[in-house]
Amino acid sequence: MSPVLLLASRSFILLALLLGSAAVLRAQNPTAAAGDIVRDSVRDSAPLARDQRRVTYTVATRAIARGEALRAEDIARLDTVITWRWSAAPDTTPAQPGWVTRRPIAMGEVLRAPAVSPPAAITGGQPVTAIWQDGALRLVLTGVATNTAALGSTVGVRIDRSRRLDGVAVGPNLVRLR
Repeated sequence: MSPVLLLASRSFILLALLLGSAAVLRAQNPTAAAGDIVRDSVRDSAPLARDQRRVTYTVATRAIARGEALRAEDIARLDTVITWRWSAAPDTTPAQPGWVTRRPIAMGEVLRAPAVSPPAAITGGQPVTAIWQDGALRLVLTGVATNTAALGSTVGVRIDRSRRLDGVAVGPNLVRLR
């Protein structure tokens, strides 16, 4: 392959990458103030194409270190239009104040799992209270959590060496058995 043709093909690939990433970079607006809704001009005017979706993302308003809890001023809402060619809807679960970062987050980056997640209500290896209830009958056990879990997540409870039960985290160190 001639050097001129090689240079032209590399330039074409670079140009295609830059043009292709423009839509992604356009959606990440780091200049939005906390709580502001940034509107895309296309969103309010034209009807959407078949493979486009209107979504609202939460983005970081500053660079955030790993392990920090999000504050209200760290989160901005961003309304935009994306191209989405799959049948399932994209994950647009909004990050909430109090959620914890699992890795460093750059300013303007979309806040979504697994980079951010709800804080843990139960820590693995810690004592927990496990409750099972059926009508007026209530059984309360103590055990040790086998995993770390946020509210509403599945958690295992080890009662003794041979017995393990599964439940759902409903509060700090509190498990509702299934």
